[in-house]
Amino acid sequence: MSQDQASKLFALAQTAFRAGRLQESLERIDALVRLAPRHAEAWNLAGVVCHVRRDFDAAVRYFQRALALGGGAGVLVNLGFALHKLGRDERAEQAYREAARRAPGLALAWQKLGALQELRGRREEALASFRQAVALDPGDLRSLGDGLLLRRHLGDWSNDAVLDAERLLVELSTAKRSDLSTLLLLAIPEATPAQQRAAASLFARTQWGQALAAPPLAPTPRAHAGRLRIGYLSADFCEHAVAYLVTEVLAAHDRQVVEVFAYGYRAPQAQDPWRQAIEAAVEHFIDLDTLDDHDAAARIHADQIDVLVDLTGYTGQARPGITAQRPAPVIAQWLGYIGTLGEARLADYVIGDAVATPLAQAQQFSEAPALLPRCFQPNGRLFPLPAAPTRESENLPAAAVVFCSFNQPFKFNAPLWDDWCAILRGVAGSVLWLAPPRDALAATNLRREAAARGVSPERIVMAQQRPRNEHLARLPLADIALDTYPYNSGTTASDALRAGVPLLSWLGPNFVGRMAGSLLHAASLPECVLPDRAALVAKAIALGNDGEARTALRHKLQQALPRCGLFEPDGFARDLERLFATMHAQCLAGLREPILLT
Repeated sequence: MSQDQASKLFALAQTAFRAGRLQESLERIDALVRLAPRHAEAWNLAGVVCHVRRDFDAAVRYFQRALALGGGAGVLVNLGFALHKLGRDERAEQAYREAARRAPGLALAWQKLGALQELRGRREEALASFRQAVALDPGDLRSLGDGLLLRRHLGDWSNDAVLDAERLLVELSTAKRSDLSTLLLLAIPEATPAQQRAAASLFARTQWGQALAAPPLAPTPRAHAGRLRIGYLSADFCEHAVAYLVTEVLAAHDRQVVEVFAYGYRAPQAQDPWRQAIEAAVEHFIDLDTLDDHDAAARIHADQIDVLVDLTGYTGQARPGITAQRPAPVIAQWLGYIGTLGEARLADYVIGDAVATPLAQAQQFSEAPALLPRCFQPNGRLFPLPAAPTRESENLPAAAVVFCSFNQPFKFNAPLWDDWCAILRGVAGSVLWLAPPRDALAATNLRREAAARGVSPERIVMAQQRPRNEHLARLPLADIALDTYPYNSGTTASDALRAGVPLLSWLGPNFVGRMAGSLLHAASLPECVLPDRAALVAKAIALGNDGEARTALRHKLQQALPRCGLFEPDGFARDLERLFATMHAQCLAGLREPILLT
């Protein structure tokens, strides 16, 4: 075969791949390598196609063939990523390191190496790799974001000329493309709602632009008199906060009104009880984990889903490439990602409520707000908690006031720590009880930050890791829960309320900063939703120094819990069914307008 013929065949294979015609691309590659078996680029492209199709074993074989034929550092990066998908992380790291050795200026090799080092628990090495990637490519948004997020997980808010929030926002403001998932922007005080929406839009257009531009799989709704077919799509149908919240609501759906499908795309650990509970809660459970985005979307479309609910958004393991193909005529995003996806085709609606997503803030979303009459967050029923352990067993002082926050450290920041330390200084002997961080360095950093603010490091108490029910049982040992901002408590907030522990919050400027306020209004504790940071600090100090007021507030919460509606999955399911019916009716009428259920 002539070089010209090979180039033409390869170009056709690339064109098919870019258009999403993966089988055609593989067929053209097969024709090419039959005639030119030493075409390394063709074998590499075959590996990329197989990776997209989630056939990682085949991808590894093709990348190895490309390397044997002289493939370079880029092929090694591809090989490393495929090996990682198969759980062969040691070999994946070797591939990334070899890529960086062969091409020291290849930022992508350092970015992938940093991500893998972080997953393997070597966080300081990971930070060094992210910094190297940014040094090689100052516009590398992924490395900037991953490095900054890792610093936040480590409680590291020190000045950093490279992995800095303001630098990230500046780079985003002029970027033409983005591979930065915008979850991080929800947690940094420097990012405005407008910046969050713009970044989400850029991310969506960069990652799924071709699918978003293609004809939708389900362009029109079905007009039918039967049950609405509702599909729930999630990576988190396993032991995860989303499953804690949604499982009983899925089971409570009225089967005379809706037919419920659950589509999972992350294989759980063996014998995961939450996965088993969700499979039992729905009529149809479909595992999409082995299917690529196109085939997954085709399966959902074949099931004739009327309303598809994305429970993952831009959180971990997300696959918006499925919803980008519009496999259902109506798509709503709910619960997993507390922000906008930035692209109207990824979701028609965002499910919220009048406190968390007021209509006055609708411009923050590419989605139309769909407001439930109660809190947007579902919950399972109240149940008797196991007997609480002693404070001594949890390393808590017996008589002191205990403030708590069981949020992940990436939600912490320097202004928040200023406030919390002011509270501790204002309540003599009090302590702050925190969730166990995933890295010991985070505990060291947080205690150091407390000392810098005049608070003894011993007053920062790190909890031990416990199974969920044991964690719920110990929560009543706390006196007051403190909310995080700008990224509020979600499941951690409803867990505290379920355990009878009042929470203090204030309403931020967007969804992620208002969800705890919504929970508190639903729990009949509007007085715990303060107007601003200063008011929250003052309220916490006042309660910390007034035992009778704390007792009265706790009693009010405990009296309200059984009747407040926050832990009533049956009623919540009825509201969702009305919301879905309204979405479907609007779609039939050619409308996509805000919905306000009463």
